[in-house]
Amino acid sequence: MAAESGRRRREYAPRVPIEQRRRELLDAALRIVVRDGHAAVTMEAVAAAAGVTKPVVYGVFPNREALLGELLRREQGAALEQLVELLPGLRKGLKDGAHPADVLADALDGFLAAVRAAPERWSCIVLPMADMPPQFNAAREETRGLVLASAEQLGRWITRTFDAPADLDPELIAHTVVTLAEMAARLVLTDPGRYEPARFVKGLRAAVGLVR
Repeated sequence: MAAESGRRRREYAPRVPIEQRRRELLDAALRIVVRDGHAAVTMEAVAAAAGVTKPVVYGVFPNREALLGELLRREQGAALEQLVELLPGLRKGLKDGAHPADVLADALDGFLAAVRAAPERWSCIVLPMADMPPQFNAAREETRGLVLASAEQLGRWITRTFDAPADLDPELIAHTVVTLAEMAARLVLTDPGRYEPARFVKGLRAAVGLVR
């Protein structure tokens, strides 16, 4: 009895609800992807990054493929949600009679704010990654396609509403706007000290004023 009482019992971390643990592991995997690439995401690496043991990771995800698949679905869905949140402001501004260029500047400001709010997520979307798995690349292209389609639809509405010249091509407008947003996001993520969102918004407004 004395010998047993003298032994120190092993201390265990308190149990965490499964959804909280899932979120922690996915957050850890996302950090690894941004820092070291997709190939660096292993069950052992995720466990170390999350501060747990490998059995804990396997208790939530059966294998690496399932973990990466869940990460893909989560980040793609969250990115689309952030973009959808910008649409009401866009539509309201246009319906209230604001100039389309001013609405575009406000939309760019909102988008870059979303990028800064979730830099790791958007790094996976707008920054090139050499070792990106095919399913991640396909999801990124799918998301871009949805954004382009929405931008083109909005462009068609604008050209009809403002009686724009026939040569003002909504499809080209959509590609131009999306490319500008992607370029701005990349610079904001890679060199935030030099490229702040306000710099892009002010520059866009100045360019529109010059054209007017």
